[in-house]
This record gives sequence, C-alpha cells and structure tokens, in this order.
Amino acid sequence: MRFDTETKVNVIAAYHLMEGGLYLVLAISAVVVALTARATGASALLARLPGWLLAGGLLAVAGGLGLWAALNLALGWGLWQIKPWARTAAMITAVFRIPFVPLGTVAGGAILYVLLQDQTRMLFLAPQSVLLEEQR
Repeated sequence: MRFDTETKVNVIAAYHLMEGGLYLVLAISAVVVALTARATGASALLARLPGWLLAGGLLAVAGGLGLWAALNLALGWGLWQIKPWARTAAMITAVFRIPFVPLGTVAGGAILYVLLQDQTRMLFLAPQSVLLEEQR
C-alpha cells in the first residue's frame, strides 16, 4: 500500500502533535511530582535542597520540556495546515533528532526523507502559488 504525499505529511504532523502532547505532560509532571514530594516529605533529598535550587531546577527542566512541547505542537499544526514554514522547521528539528539513536535516528531520517522529496516540496509551494493567483 502506497500513501500519497499529503497523507505522509499528515502522519508527520500527527507524530509532532503526539510528541508535543507527551512533552507537555512531562513538563507539567516534572513540576507536580517534585513539588508534591517536597511538600509531603517523601524525598529526603528534595527536603534538604534549598528552595531556590529546587525552584530553579524545576523551572529549567519544565521550561525546556515546555518549549520543546510548544515547538512540536506548532510544527504539527503547521504541517497539518501545509504551511511552508512548518516544512522548513520540521526539517531543521529532524536533523537534531538524528543523534538520538535508535528512535530519533529513524524518526529524523524518515521526516527528512519525506519532506525533501520533490512531490512534498511542490505540495508546500502550491498554497503559495494559489494565493498569489487569487491576489492578481
């Protein structure tokens, strides 16, 4: 069974949306679990940490996860809507996925393979050419 180009792009968009949702849950969990453990005294290590260190560490972890989640959610939406900027950004993030063996390598390689094909490039150029024709 062969998929058309738009279906392949939609699969990549769904991947980004699912990954964005997962990282959003992780960002929220990082804060909730650590603060709960600190408040209940369940963790001796967290209880001994100074408040500024715990808050700074949580902010850094949750912020990083939250930014990656927001990026993936934006990319997923942009790819779903066939936005040219999303194709470019997805290719850039795919390059950064490749060193994370084995899943990142497979995902990044597959994303690059699909988005660098001529049919995909034409799909993303088509909305722009239609808009230019409508403006004339």
